[in-house]
Amino acid sequence: MGTTAYKTGLLLLLSCLVMFFAFIDSAWHEQEAFVIAGNFLRIIIPCVGCYISLARKDKVGTKQFFYAISVTILITYAIKWATYRMDIGIRPSGGTKSFPSGHASCSFQGAFFLFKRYGWKLGIPALIFASLATYSRIYGRYHHWRDIIVGFFIALFVNKLFVTSRTA
Repeated sequence: MGTTAYKTGLLLLLSCLVMFFAFIDSAWHEQEAFVIAGNFLRIIIPCVGCYISLARKDKVGTKQFFYAISVTILITYAIKWATYRMDIGIRPSGGTKSFPSGHASCSFQGAFFLFKRYGWKLGIPALIFASLATYSRIYGRYHHWRDIIVGFFIALFVNKLFVTSRTA
């Protein structure tokens, strides 16, 4: 790995740590380690996908990653804002902006990117961690199953549109 990729990876890692502490602060009042871990995984899984594409000097993959994550977030939050006052947008514990799950769409976006771009050896572990991240949202009573499923399919659909397999 070259010096530029190392510096970029270090910057990405520091950014992830800052985001981790921001999310852990918002979930700390729950005192639920599983929910906090889900908040962390939501950010880390896509960051790992980005880092791997940068470390492998895969310019096409990096571009595809940023297109996919941007469109995934745009679609997810457009739907959240469109449905937050409807019954479908109410969280199991009260509150709004439940539908669809941003944790599901972001974590599965990173996992599907790794799976499609770099194969099953990276993709299967990422999918397992994404599943844990999304289940933590149901466990913490932030989402219904439908929220998770729609977030899953947003990530799957966007990755089908933007990400191609890397040969060798």
